[in-house]
Parts: sequence; C-alpha cells; structure tokens
Amino acid sequence: MTGTRARRSHEWGKLIAWILLVAITAAIGALPHLVDTSPPQGTLAITDARFIQEGESPEQAVSLPHHWMPETLYELTTGSYRLSFHVPDVPGESMFLFIPAVRHRVEAWVNGRRADAAPDTVWSAPTSGYSFLARIPDGAIQAGDNEILLRQTRKIGWLPGRLSQVSVGTAAAVMPAYQLSNFLIEEVRAMTFALHIALTLGIASIWTARRHDPVFGWLAAMSITSILIVLTQSPHAALGTLEQFQSISLVSAVGLMAIGMALAIVGRRRPRQLLPAVIAAPAFLLVLGQTGLVPFPVIGLLSACITLSAYVVAAGILAHQFTQNRNWDAAIMVVPCVLTAWFGVHDVLVVTGRYDDPFLLASYARTLMLLAIMVILMGRLARSLNSLDHANDTLRQKLATREAELGLAHEKEKVHANQMVREQERQRLMRDLHDGMSGHLVAIIALSERNPEGGQAIERAARAALDDLRLVVHSLDLGDGDLGVALAAFRERLEPQLRRLGIAFHWSTEKLPAVTGVTPQNALSVLRILQEAVTNAIRHGPARRLSIEGGTTGDGMATLRVSNDGGRPRLAGAGNGLRNMQRRARELGGRVEFTMEEDGARLLLVLPARLPE
Repeated sequence: MTGTRARRSHEWGKLIAWILLVAITAAIGALPHLVDTSPPQGTLAITDARFIQEGESPEQAVSLPHHWMPETLYELTTGSYRLSFHVPDVPGESMFLFIPAVRHRVEAWVNGRRADAAPDTVWSAPTSGYSFLARIPDGAIQAGDNEILLRQTRKIGWLPGRLSQVSVGTAAAVMPAYQLSNFLIEEVRAMTFALHIALTLGIASIWTARRHDPVFGWLAAMSITSILIVLTQSPHAALGTLEQFQSISLVSAVGLMAIGMALAIVGRRRPRQLLPAVIAAPAFLLVLGQTGLVPFPVIGLLSACITLSAYVVAAGILAHQFTQNRNWDAAIMVVPCVLTAWFGVHDVLVVTGRYDDPFLLASYARTLMLLAIMVILMGRLARSLNSLDHANDTLRQKLATREAELGLAHEKEKVHANQMVREQERQRLMRDLHDGMSGHLVAIIALSERNPEGGQAIERAARAALDDLRLVVHSLDLGDGDLGVALAAFRERLEPQLRRLGIAFHWSTEKLPAVTGVTPQNALSVLRILQEAVTNAIRHGPARRLSIEGGTTGDGMATLRVSNDGGRPRLAGAGNGLRNMQRRARELGGRVEFTMEEDGARLLLVLPARLPE
C-alpha cells in the first residue's frame, strides 16, 4: 500500500514538473508576440498607403502593416510608400514621424522635405526589424492635407520588406514608445553581446582548468562560434552581403554542438561521428556556396534545417533525462533549445514570406541560451560551494573530535608524566637521604651502643644528620641559575661547624662563572660532592685549614677547588666516598680530580657551563 502511494506521488510529481516546464517554455515563446506595435496614444495614426516597387507601375493601395517581396528571392530593390494625413492647423511644436516596426533601411520625406532620422547605433540591425523615428523639419507640415514619402531599400535580398502603421505626433507622445522599443531591440542586443563575451571568457577559463568535463568544452565551443557568427552578421562588419550570407553555414555547427552539450549534461558519451560532423557540415555548405552549385538561399535553408533539427534532438535528449532522473540542469537547457527551434522556424517562415511578423527572433533565443547556461553554471557553483561547506563542516567536526581525543590523551600523558616526575623525585630523595642521613644515623646508633657516656660524639653525629637533612630540603627550592644561592647557603651552614672544630676556613667564589641548567637534583649533587670533600678532610686529615675556591678552566668550564692541610690517609681513594663523588660529577657532565700532596689534599670539581636537566 505504501509503495503504491509512493509511485502515485512520483507520477504526480513528474506530471507537475512537465506541466511547469511546458508552461515556462510556452510563456517565454509567446512574449515576442505580446509586444505592442500599434501607434502610441496621442498621435495621428496612418493605416493606408499607396505602394510601388522600383521599376514597376502603377501604385497600388495597401493597408498597413504591409510586407513585400520581389519575384526574385535575392533581388536588391526599393519599395516606396505614399501616405497622406490631414491636420486642421499648423502645429506649434516639433513633430516626429514614428514607425513602431519596420524592416530594412527607411528614408522619409514630408511634403518634399527630408525628415532627420534618429542616428543608427552600433547595434542597429534594420534587416532584423527595428523602430524608426525621424524629426519632421519645422514648417514642413501645413494646415490641411500633407504627404509622406517613405523609401524602403532592401539591403539583403532574402528578407522581405515590412512596414507597420505610421504615426505622426509630438515628442511627448512618441518618445516613450520609441525608447522602449529601442531598449528591447538594440540595447538588449548590446547587453546580450556583452554577456556573451563575458560568459565565453568565463567558460573558456573554467574549461582550461577542467579539461575532463565535456560540458564546459562544448559550452566554450558553442560560445566562441556564436561570437564569430554575430561579428560576421553585424552590419558594420567589413564583409559583403554574400560573405555574410555564407557565414550562416556556421550556424549548423552550433546546432550540432548543442547535441554534444546535451549528451555531456546527461552524462552520455558522444557518438564518434559527432565531432567530425561539427566540422564537415559547415565546410560542405561553404564549398557549395563558393562553387555556385547551390543558390545561396538554399544553403541558408539547409543550414537552418540542420541547426533546427539538432536543437530538437538536443531538447529530446535533455527532456528524456529530466523525465528519468529529474536532472534540473537538463530541464533548464530544454527551454532555450526548444525556443531556439521555435524561433528558428518562425524566422524561416518570415524570410520565405510564409508568415508576416515585424521582427526576427533567433537572436533573442541566443540570449535565452546564455541565461540558461549562466543559471546552470551558478547552480553548479552553488552545489560545489555547498559540498565544500559540508566537507568543511565534516572536517571541523572530525578535527574537534580529534582535538578532544588528543586533549584527553594529553591530560593522561600529563598525569602520567607528573606521576613519573614524582616517582623520580621520590627515588632521588630516598637515594639522597640514604646516602646522607642513613650514614649519620648509623653513626649515632653505633656511638650510643659503644659509649653510652659519649654524648659529644652523638651530638656531632646528630648535627651532621640534621645538616644533611637541611641540605636535601633546601635543594628542593632551587631553580635555574641558583647555584650561587645554593653555595652561599652551604657556606652559612659550614662555617659554624668548622669554627667549633677549630678549623680555619677560606671561601672565595667570585671567579666562578655562571652555571645554568640548575635543578634541585643537580644542585644537591654539587653540594653532596662538596660536603663529602669537607667531611673527608675533617675525618681523614685531620685538617687545620680548609679552603673552597671557584674558578674557570681554559675551555670555559666552572671549577670548585676544595683544599686542606691534612695528612695523607692510609687508604686514600679506597672508600666509596670518592667513587660516589665521581659518579655524581659524571651525571652532571663534569668530573672530579683528587690529588694528594705533601702539604695536604686537593679535590677539583669541574662543571659544564650548562648542567644537564
């Protein structure tokens, strides 16, 4: 039941879409026939005339609008109209002669005096239909009956001449209608040509960057060829009438390109014969025209038939794709393809005299084609931008998710690193306390066991343990560049101890260079080495004089020299003290040198300018 309802809804949607497409096409196709070519209100309308073709007689009465064609299709000739109008009084302001729709060049005289026609513009195309306006000379109109002579010269013999009703009126009455007609006929042509050039440059630029997309290739070829046709058909081109006529053969190439464009839009591969046909069809027609085997009007008719048939085929391909897949790009291009064929048939009937209409419409179909192409390009651009925005949103979401994951991992890593640092610091403190405090505590215990009465020895051991604990605690507050602070604190604790023991003490660190990279562990290692050196001097000397001096080596390393006047120990260097000092110095990137001389012992601690962190 649900599937049946969905199918019915789909069918109704297809029907509505088709009705909408047909309605839009029919509405646009009917617009040219809605243009009002009747005389403006407030003017004197002339609907009857006497007409004669050059070389014929007599004049014949005709009703306007009127069209005429000589017996020979390509004959160049002139037709003359004589019109009469009556005014009761001589007008007090300038009067104008206005013809809403005329084909071929017109010259006007009023009572024998030539009227000044409005100047032609670059886009004036009298053969395709235009509005004629001329200023009647002052004083040319007289009270009573007046006569107008219009000479209409056929510049291109394969187009019939045509003249709509003629109006005589003031500027206020005729100018609005003329300006509107001038806009629709000439200014629209100029805007279309400008749009054509701009769109051609844009399509060509896109095609150079997207060679793999055949849609832009066909669109570029159609646009460039159409520009060439427009230029050769311009009345200001330096080409003769016959050359202009022969250029119509290029129109067949544009029609065949429309088939390629339609196939590219629907995603189908073009036939192998299509591209050769695009080149061969106009070339064949040009050869026929140059050799004279076929009259030029027949060549034009053949080119028009090929072009219109190709547009019908292109419209069928696009309409079928729209029916099957709701491809709206195809639906958009159906409209100009159908209208091009429609307007082309209209122009063929007008040219052959089978249908009377003031204007040729094929040039307006080109405008519709350009607008449709622009809509498709803008639609593709909008879809590409939407796709890019969607991709950016997706990437931003993934990036935010990844950043959150990385942030969580970073927090975990930070917690782990902090735990590792705390663990390392705990191990260091345990090692330092073991190396310092444990020895003092063992000494205190041993003294108390051997000599319960030896209070002074126990006091000294306890003080040593306390000093060692203070050394460890103080090192925790040290940072980079604080080695001098650590040494100053070490001196403050050492001097009272040596004074109580009666040892003369000399301290000098003025020549000690700055040492960076100081951490609590590095500072404590330096102080441990100095403390061990002082302890050995007191224990093994016994020393009576002791000095600590800072200095610099030849290669810029810092030195701390501990000297005492104690005697030579029996087992110098056999204990763990010196090995511990050497191990600590290596960890700091330096070294320890111990020497025994006749006048005492020397310990040299060498440190790099920057300690390893």
